[in-house]
Amino acid sequence: MFSKCGAPILSPNVDRDFSDRGRLDWHAFSQVRKAWPGAIVVKGVLSATHARRCVDAGANGVIVSNHGGRQLDGAAAPLRVLPGIVEACRDVPVMLDSGVRRGSDVLKALALGAQFVFVGRPFAFAASVAGEAGVLHAISLLRQEVSRNMALLGITALDQLDASFLLPHSQN
Repeated sequence: MFSKCGAPILSPNVDRDFSDRGRLDWHAFSQVRKAWPGAIVVKGVLSATHARRCVDAGANGVIVSNHGGRQLDGAAAPLRVLPGIVEACRDVPVMLDSGVRRGSDVLKALALGAQFVFVGRPFAFAASVAGEAGVLHAISLLRQEVSRNMALLGITALDQLDASFLLPHSQN
């Protein structure tokens, strides 16, 4: 069984620096797709062209994300590029991550076509302040915000939400 695990972690002649992803390319993705029969979701997609390429190469879904903006300070905001990616990838789930801090952020992403919205940082902050109780409180706050904002929009179900509830972005 252990023979399939590769070299030991402490091996002096094996490079274990997994943080350098510069060597990853579409060929590498193709190899992963061939080796893995399960679902693959690609995170970090910020353009419709790349999203479509992921799907055409075998991805089962994409997560629109700039990794919280900490990876590249000039990266696009995921909400800005989300509509184009949704349009290009209607055949797979398109999800959103990054910059989601409150219930209105969740509703904006859903209105723009995201099928799922990840919320992380508020829960990490809540956990650091008050542990599990803090996370439970943050979940309650998010639930209340979504519910209240839906009521203020005059909707009672998420399937009633679409881009018509949003103002178009001004190009000034």
